[in-house]
Amino acid sequence: MSYHGMARMAGAVCLAGALAGCGVIEDLATDQAVITETRPFQGSPAEKFAEGIDGVVVPDAKPVKGFSTGDVRSAFLTSRRMLEAAHLDRQTLLGGKPDVFAKQLDAEQRKFFLKNLDHKDQKKNTRLWVTSFAPGSTELVGDVVKVQGEMAAEPGKDENGRPELWVNYEARFVYALRPAGRTSPVVRVMVFVKARHEFWRDEPGARLRHWDGESAESWSAGAECDSPDGFLRPDYAGRGGGSGPADDPYDDKSVPLKDGECGTVDEV
Repeated sequence: MSYHGMARMAGAVCLAGALAGCGVIEDLATDQAVITETRPFQGSPAEKFAEGIDGVVVPDAKPVKGFSTGDVRSAFLTSRRMLEAAHLDRQTLLGGKPDVFAKQLDAEQRKFFLKNLDHKDQKKNTRLWVTSFAPGSTELVGDVVKVQGEMAAEPGKDENGRPELWVNYEARFVYALRPAGRTSPVVRVMVFVKARHEFWRDEPGARLRHWDGESAESWSAGAECDSPDGFLRPDYAGRGGGSGPADDPYDDKSVPLKDGECGTVDEV
């Protein structure tokens, strides 16, 4: 199985929230003894993950320099909603318009997001901010997405040195999928995100604003490499395509890939 990693940076090759990573399954014939329609996560570490957004652990809120306990609690809940909208909304996952995610964005960022949604220039395409499988290519097997993630708050600063509250998060989302209109093969695709949401006030006493901020690491495994349009495509044919020794997609000690690189991982 291969995977394709990238860094997420606002305004750069990979926009804030981008997921252009990919991976492919080497031996579907072997996997089918485990990956079935009725038990699609059997035999995988993801089997023990929680279902849906409940898999993202929200810690107890404590004050962070310049921000109250209430601010931190509100920021955690906003981050949780944004993650749910970006990676678990059914319409978005199946390639539709990511309306739920757009509504979670600050008005200023929402305008940019919608303006560049599905842009032909992949340096501008904000479809990469969410997880979407190519329209008409894929069906979700059942209603369950397995999730494991966590978040934490810390003080931060914007580019002008003004105080911000940062919610750092990392999460794995594991999807059970099959080709649209068919019952098999059933495959698993993982999306990994490690990034932050940024919170601030324009002035004391003003409402808390937020931004989908920069990413430290972002990739997926179990989908074809080199998406031309920001949509993920599960590798149902098992074509492979990665290089290098196989890494474990569930192991945080694996060395991150460079932007655009397509590596090899063990089975999702």
